[in-house]
Amino acid sequence: MKKRKFVDKNYSAIFIDGKTLRIALDSKKPIQELKYPEFYDVKITGYCTGRCPYCYQDSKECDTHYTKILEKTKSFFGSMSENERPFQVALGGGNPNQHPDFVKLLKLYTSLGIMPNYTTNGIGLTEDILKASKKYCGGVAISCHEHLKDYWMKSVFECATREIKTNLHIIISDKKSIDAFKEYYTIYKDIVEYFVLLPYEVAGRAKMKKIDYEYLSIALSEVDISKVAFGANFYEYLKTKNKEFNISLYEPEILSKYLDMKDMKLYNSSFNLTEV
Repeated sequence: MKKRKFVDKNYSAIFIDGKTLRIALDSKKPIQELKYPEFYDVKITGYCTGRCPYCYQDSKECDTHYTKILEKTKSFFGSMSENERPFQVALGGGNPNQHPDFVKLLKLYTSLGIMPNYTTNGIGLTEDILKASKKYCGGVAISCHEHLKDYWMKSVFECATREIKTNLHIIISDKKSIDAFKEYYTIYKDIVEYFVLLPYEVAGRAKMKKIDYEYLSIALSEVDISKVAFGANFYEYLKTKNKEFNISLYEPEILSKYLDMKDMKLYNSSFNLTEV
């Protein structure tokens, strides 16, 4: 169990078994944006062989793994006090588990008292990576790309057999993508922790595509909403559905930040590259 408190931000929190309980010190006032976030998205590589035509990061196989990520991690997070260090990080890219220092990085975060998690498309999920994931990680998020089904479906099975906490990341746009979510929910609802829905973003290689919010609302009414989590950019949509879905909401980017380890710049999020 870990605790954090920032009186000037009206914030306290308890982290236990991968869950965070947040408490406003003054219940009549909101929690303010944290100078030291409780969660960081951390990009450790641009390398990816997935070739997703809609990749918002525009990751490619000719992109490189970032150098000196162990030294950079020690310098950045190691210089923080225990109260300042985040509860968790989510490692991403590119495809982070293909970085040659990935297992060492998982060990390093654990030694710093920070729970590492990561997102993968399933490519390069070797036996060594799976063993390290079970030992060090709070969970693994597997991206459900249609053209990479052979990789990610095998990865779900591999994680489930090792009792690794697993989330599925599903990009939501048109009716077809929402039907895919419904299909995956039916297949995996008993072995997956959360189905994380991410709104399609027109960035990187992604072409213009609209999100069918009306059809999404119907689909969500047919599933156990407690098994569903939402990306930050669904915030405006969820504000109109909060009572209907009975979900917890907080303003995007007040509790988290995005760290790009290529140049160690800190941003509001991977979708909002406003430098902090």
